[in-house]
Amino acid sequence: MGMPEIFISFQTAAVSAIARSARGVLALVLTDATVGGEAVATYRSLADVDKSKFTAANVRLLQLAFLAAPSKVVVLRASEDSADDFAALKTLHFDWLAAPALTATEVVSFIKTQRAAGCGVKAVVANATAPDCEGIVNFCADNLVLTDGTVTATDYAVRIAGLLAALPLTRSATYANLAEIVSCDAVADPDDAVDNGKLIVAQGSDGYRLGRAVNSLTTLTTDHGAPFQKIKIVEGVDLIRTDIAAAFESGYIGKVLNDYDNKLLLVTAVNAYLKSLEGDVLDKTAENLCSVSLAGQKNWLESRGTDTSDMKDTAILRANTGSEVFLEANLTFCDAMEDLSLKIAM
Repeated sequence: MGMPEIFISFQTAAVSAIARSARGVLALVLTDATVGGEAVATYRSLADVDKSKFTAANVRLLQLAFLAAPSKVVVLRASEDSADDFAALKTLHFDWLAAPALTATEVVSFIKTQRAAGCGVKAVVANATAPDCEGIVNFCADNLVLTDGTVTATDYAVRIAGLLAALPLTRSATYANLAEIVSCDAVADPDDAVDNGKLIVAQGSDGYRLGRAVNSLTTLTTDHGAPFQKIKIVEGVDLIRTDIAAAFESGYIGKVLNDYDNKLLLVTAVNAYLKSLEGDVLDKTAENLCSVSLAGQKNWLESRGTDTSDMKDTAILRANTGSEVFLEANLTFCDAMEDLSLKIAM
C-alpha cells in the first residue's frame, strides 16, 4: 500500500500539492579539499563563514552567493563520485541550486527527476544546450568581468541563483541590477536568446542588468503553457505546491476522517491560503478557488467498479473515496510589469 501520498498536478489552469521545499535557501556544490572543511555546512550570512576553511576561489563564490542575501546558503563539498553528491542533495532542504563542481548535464537531469517526483527544486546552470525545463534557468553570458576580475559564467551562476533565492514574490528578476559587472559581451539577438530559454545580461543606462527573467522551458504543452516560462510564475506554483503539501502532511494525514464534510473543511482552508496570496502571487481580480474534484471522485469510483452514469453530481462528490482526497483549483497567477505599450495622440 505504501506511504500516504498526495497527487495534485500543476497545470496551467489547475494546481495542487505534492511536496515542500524551503523557499529562499540556496544550495552550492563546490570542489574544496581545504583541511577542516565540513562536508555539509549551512550559513545564514557571509559573517558566519570561516574563510580559512575554503579556498580563495570558493570564498569569492560565497561572497557572490550572499550578495542578494538569501535566507540560507547550504554548502556541499563535492566528493569523488557525483552520484554521491546528488544522493546528498536529496537529503537537503533548498530552493535553488548552483553547482560549479558538477556538470550542467548532470544538474539538469537531477532537477528534472526531482521535479517529476514532485519536489519543487530549481537550479541555475551556465551556457547549457537546450535544458528545456521550467526548473532550470540557463544563464548565458560570455567574457564576464567583475569589479574584482574575470569570472566564468559557471561561477557567476552562483550569484544568479542567490539572487533568485532571495527575490521576493512581489517582483520579477527582469532587469535586476548587477552592479558588480564591469563588462560582458553583448548578445547579438537578445529577443532570440530569450525565446530560446536563455537568461542573459544586458547593458542599460545605469549599468548591467538581467534580461527578461525566463527559465529554459521552450517546449510548450497543455500542461505547461507559456506562463511556465517565467521564473516568477514557477516560483509561485512551487510555493503553493510546497505549502499546501506541508499543511496537509502536518494537519491531515492520519488525523482527519476522509468524509465529505472534512473534505469541505480542507477546501475552506486551502481557499483561505490562496486568498492570502492574491496581489502577490495570484491575480486578486480573478476567482482563485479550490473545490472537491468531481472528475477525480468519478474516476476513483469507476476504477473500482462503480457505475457513475446514473449518479447525480452531488452523490459523486459525497462518495467515500477511501484514503484518497481529490481537489482541483482554477488559479490565475500574477506576473510583474515587463512590457509597455503607450500610444500618444496629439
